[in-house]
Amino acid sequence: MTNLIFRAAVVFLSLSFSPTQAQLLKNLKKGLQNKVDELADPDNLQKAVDYSLQKMQAVRDRFDTTNFNYAIAVSDDATGLFHIKEKGEDIMRIASNLNQSNEKKTEAQKARGLVDLAETFYASHRFKWAENNYLQAKAKYEGEGLTEDPNYLKTLANLGLLYGSMGRYSSALQYTDEALQAREQRFGKQSAGYAASLNNRAVLSKEIGKYNEAEEEINEAIRLNQWVHGDNSMPYAIALNNKAMLYQALGRYEEAVKVLKQGIDISEGKQSEKSANHQRFLTNLALLYQDMQQYEKSEETFLQVIQLKEKRFGTRHPDYAHMLNNLASLYVEMGKDDDVEDLLLKAANIYKKKLGENHPSYADVISDLGNFYRYKGRTGQAEPLLKRALEVREQTLGTAHPDHAQSMENLAILYWKLGDYPQAAQLYQKVLDKSLEFIRNYFPPMSEAEKTNYWDKLRPQFQRFYSFALEAYVSIPEVIGHMYDYHLATKALLLDATHKIRSKILGSGDHMLIDDYLVWIDKKEALAQFYTYSKAELQEQKVNLDSLERIANELERSLSARSEVFSRGYEVKNFSYQSLRNLLGEQEAVVEIIRINHYEDSFTGKPKYAVLILKGHQTGEPEMLTLADGQALEERYFKYYFNAIHQKVEDEYSYPEFWQQVEAKLTGVSQVYLSSDGIYNQLNINTLKDHEGAYMIEKYDLTLLTNSKELASIKDDVPGQSSKALLMGFPTYGADEKLKPLPGTEKEVSQVSRILRTKYKVERYQAELASESNLKRADNPKILHVATHGFFLEDAAMKKEKVFGINTQSAKDNPLLRSGLLLAGAGNALQEGRSNDLDEQDDGILTAYEATNLSLDDTDLVVLSACETGRGDVKAGEGVYGLQRAFLVSGANAIIMSLWKVSDEATQQLMVSFYNIWLRTGDKQKAFKQAQLLLKTKYPEPFYWGGFVMVGR
Repeated sequence: MTNLIFRAAVVFLSLSFSPTQAQLLKNLKKGLQNKVDELADPDNLQKAVDYSLQKMQAVRDRFDTTNFNYAIAVSDDATGLFHIKEKGEDIMRIASNLNQSNEKKTEAQKARGLVDLAETFYASHRFKWAENNYLQAKAKYEGEGLTEDPNYLKTLANLGLLYGSMGRYSSALQYTDEALQAREQRFGKQSAGYAASLNNRAVLSKEIGKYNEAEEEINEAIRLNQWVHGDNSMPYAIALNNKAMLYQALGRYEEAVKVLKQGIDISEGKQSEKSANHQRFLTNLALLYQDMQQYEKSEETFLQVIQLKEKRFGTRHPDYAHMLNNLASLYVEMGKDDDVEDLLLKAANIYKKKLGENHPSYADVISDLGNFYRYKGRTGQAEPLLKRALEVREQTLGTAHPDHAQSMENLAILYWKLGDYPQAAQLYQKVLDKSLEFIRNYFPPMSEAEKTNYWDKLRPQFQRFYSFALEAYVSIPEVIGHMYDYHLATKALLLDATHKIRSKILGSGDHMLIDDYLVWIDKKEALAQFYTYSKAELQEQKVNLDSLERIANELERSLSARSEVFSRGYEVKNFSYQSLRNLLGEQEAVVEIIRINHYEDSFTGKPKYAVLILKGHQTGEPEMLTLADGQALEERYFKYYFNAIHQKVEDEYSYPEFWQQVEAKLTGVSQVYLSSDGIYNQLNINTLKDHEGAYMIEKYDLTLLTNSKELASIKDDVPGQSSKALLMGFPTYGADEKLKPLPGTEKEVSQVSRILRTKYKVERYQAELASESNLKRADNPKILHVATHGFFLEDAAMKKEKVFGINTQSAKDNPLLRSGLLLAGAGNALQEGRSNDLDEQDDGILTAYEATNLSLDDTDLVVLSACETGRGDVKAGEGVYGLQRAFLVSGANAIIMSLWKVSDEATQQLMVSFYNIWLRTGDKQKAFKQAQLLLKTKYPEPFYWGGFVMVGR
């Protein structure tokens, strides 16, 4: 349903639960029976009744001191509270109010009767009646001085739950916080009541988008419920469910499934399949399967729950409507369109009758129906529904809620498809500005993994806008500028965030913070070692990898939250294309390439490439051209380019396909700053030859950037203060015969060392000393040069359990484990059947994951003089997840790396020439180009001189 922007919303549910009820009822029944036998005389009947009511009241009083309501986050609706009743609870509630006349009730009993009535209305979705009775009960408790009564605290808590269900979040926060504070004062933090309110606060925080606060609150609620109720209780299961729903909202699906199944296992042992509580757990699991594209599992579970709902509630209940809505959304994703409209109309009719037209659930279903009509081309029916959904969400959720932003985008897409580009552009600007605000608010304390998952949920909005801009810019040229600015704000967002936190912590002067950071580095080092273990080895060593990852992740979140730059809020959109152009000289241009997953009525999977061009001598909007057939570029034409390079044959097709249209826009330009995306990360523009036989390296000075805004740091570049150079090469690999030595690297390191000694203090490591341990000890050298074998694990290699000593299952989950460098002793780690040793800290294989921990913040240049060091998983908008990313994260200003398996001898000559020229001129970019041109005179084919590229400042 992602493509059509259908959305399953979230509900607050309340569970009235007491672990003592069953035993209390049993004892009560036994005592009453004995008393009835004693008073069998008919004259004593009234005495028996009075005694029964007295005992029932006493048991009810005991219930009230232990019975707390828990909010349950359920991702299939937003309707509110349902009571999951324990056996006998209704009887107890009714019986305790069975006085002969209202006059005989105490004021506390009258107030409790109002609470009981309010909860009944709440459970049947009569929210206004529930509100009136809760407020009357609250007034009575306060007027009679009964604020110490446990039901007064429950009234406050339930008002918070009720207002959350009604979408009145400011009131929900007020009463939820009031109940939380009151229960803390009355019962203390180590109590069931406080745990219940903290759980409710976590669900509310999640609903209003405060994900960081929500995770802290739900983790504490889980701990308290485990301590108070035990880890086989429903309060504990509910809190686990709520944590799973938070993980789902953050895109952490695998973790969500694992946590939710824990809750389901507990629930299955506690409640029957008729329990609405258990059914909602199952519904959450179905929605998780849907998000994970396990559609058959999702459909099977939805149909099962629909049958259970119908048996329990019939076909006119909001619960039943929620399931119809969910099934319709799933069917759209599955391409089963025939039943969608009927399912949504039935759900809308139920919501309208039971909840009214001003309820978030009604907004959800008419939003889905409006999107479906738009998808089917029935735009006249779509517009009023989408407008109404936006109005309801603004009234009930407010303008800061993600659902409100989604409603604006739904309308933007509709106007786009109707050809009303100005209206669509205006709405899209509001939507994307709101998304950038979300990033500023939520990114600060997240770990990199959490940032990645959260950004994956926001990224589609920007991709849809880029598709819109490709159509709209002819009518409204200013949309190109907006497109450029949003791309500047978000490209390499994750890389930038990770690098910022590292540099700020190390430069903070906060010794405690720095010490914790170093502990985190140690945790990552331990993880890097365990990623080389097979499942059997992990079990044998009794290593819980999930637990270690969780500890490292929590520590990283703590570091992020305490870093000064993040406490001020993560800065995005702080650079515009106008300010970028002001940095350019007369003959300079910036070329920003954007890979766009093309969107029509849904994402097509057929990419397009937009090329945005800024020239120093021009004004107005950036120039833009579109390369429409991105799929051909990524498949047929790149394969041709790659083969032509390696076979050393004339390449007649790559220039016209990849660059000719761009060059046509670069008249009068000699310096090009290129920020690549997608397949452009995998080719070297300098190696393309035009129709006159000139290579691009001969026509331009080309500087590669990860993001165009890096131009500002290039113009203001201040060389690092370090005078150290660390050189490593020609390792002694060890036992594996397949791992051949590289004689050229010995010569290369020796010659480069001799050159650099004229200006730098050089550390040189060769043979056995060219080890992983020595590389990890690098302390901010100005130059780091590593000459050895590099590797990148292709998909075909991932079928084995281990490759290069790395557990391929771990590598599938973490792309930074798929590439690396082979150092001294690596051949030993490659031996078949070799087991890992916990005491072994140096296996000779430095993965990109490990390289992120290197200390290179004062390093001007890293030279990876090895094969395929520039390869990795290419992620649109984020660059290459491999050694390139790792060394940038570790602090390096610039990197020289290879795009293919390079010639040992040619590489050695290229590097020697480069260092000679750089030390003479002081300009590493121009020195690198001149070294390539010099090598080209000896080896004319691009295979030899074009395999290396320099990226960064």
